[in-house]
Amino acid sequence: MFDTIYAIVFRYARFAVWAGGAMMLFAAFMVSADVLVRRLLGITMGGSDEISGYLFAISTALAFPYALLHRANVRIDALYSHFPSRLRVVLDIFGITVLGVFAGAVTWRAGLSVLVTWENGSRAITPLQTPLIVPQAFWFAGWLLFCVCLGLVLYGMISATLRGDLAKGNALGGTLSLDEEIAEETAAHTLMTVKEY
Repeated sequence: MFDTIYAIVFRYARFAVWAGGAMMLFAAFMVSADVLVRRLLGITMGGSDEISGYLFAISTALAFPYALLHRANVRIDALYSHFPSRLRVVLDIFGITVLGVFAGAVTWRAGLSVLVTWENGSRAITPLQTPLIVPQAFWFAGWLLFCVCLGLVLYGMISATLRGDLAKGNALGGTLSLDEEIAEETAAHTLMTVKEY
C-alpha cells in the first residue's frame, strides 16, 4: 500500500517539477523578449517582471517535493557518515520532522493568505491588476504537495525503522552516500555520452 501511494505522489512531484521548469523557461523567454523589444523598439511589453516573480515563487514551491523525494535537499553531513546507521536514521527522522514543522507552518500561513485573497477578491496594485488568487493558489498547491511528501517520507522512515529495515528508512529520507552520488553522476554522464552519438 505504501509503495503504491509513494509511486503516485512521486509522479505528481515529477509532473510538478516539470511544470515549474516550464514556468521558469517561459519567464526567461518573456523577460528576454521584453528586454530586446525595449532595446530595439523603445517600448516595453509591461508586466514581465511581475509575472516572472509569480512564476518563480510557484516553480520554487513545485520543486520542493521533487527535491525531497530525490533526497536532494541540502544537509550538513561532515560527521554524519561516521555515525552508526541507527543513529543516522534517527537524525534523518529528526531532520525530516523539523523540515515538516517548518513546511507545515509556511503552508498553514499560505493557506490563510489564499483564503483572505479569495474572500477579498484581491488584485495586484500594478498595471496588470493580476487577481492574486491565481498565483497564490498554485504557490499554495506546491507547498501542500511538499507537506504531503514530507508526511509520507516521515511515515515510511519511521515504519521502516520500527521494522528494523534501516536501509529502507535511509533510502526514503537519508542523505545519499558517496557511492550513491557517484552512481547517480555516472549514470547521468553515461546517458549524456550515449545521446551524443
